[in-house]
Amino acid sequence: MTVLARAFENGAVFSAREIELIEPVARAVAIPKPADERFVRQSLGGLSAALPSQATDEMGGKLKFRTYMTMLDGYDERALAYACRRCLDELDWFPTVHQMKERMSKWVSPEDSAIRRARAIIRTGRREVTADAPPITAAQIRAMKPDLRSMGLAAGFITQDQIDEALAEIEQPPEQMAA
Repeated sequence: MTVLARAFENGAVFSAREIELIEPVARAVAIPKPADERFVRQSLGGLSAALPSQATDEMGGKLKFRTYMTMLDGYDERALAYACRRCLDELDWFPTVHQMKERMSKWVSPEDSAIRRARAIIRTGRREVTADAPPITAAQIRAMKPDLRSMGLAAGFITQDQIDEALAEIEQPPEQMAA
């Protein structure tokens, strides 16, 4: 199983080496592959062959086609293909530009999905405690704000017993500590 596949797994813990592998992916930007004019023409042609549309004269049809070409220019080829499949599955009539764009906005590229998973791991993934890290002292735990102690506990860096012991040292009056 890949590191990114474990992103939303309950209790997943990531080693420093895995984080090193993930960081460049998290910093990446997914570059869309814009559909060329031929692909947009084929997509619109496929939709017009499969779905009925409002009757227009030749001039109106050309104007409508040019409008669609202009409005869909620059969109990712795979997003357009996804939107066309969804339109064929969901609509009874030829889609409006708005309906096409609405469906394209729901599409997530595999690259963007990997980037999102990597960012989620960097942001919220539990880290493996390394052996070379010095143990946290009771004084350090006492110096922490309560919310920081809670985060350390949730991340597995400190235990509830460590917190209780550290806080118990300051709660006892000096005469009780001598006994």
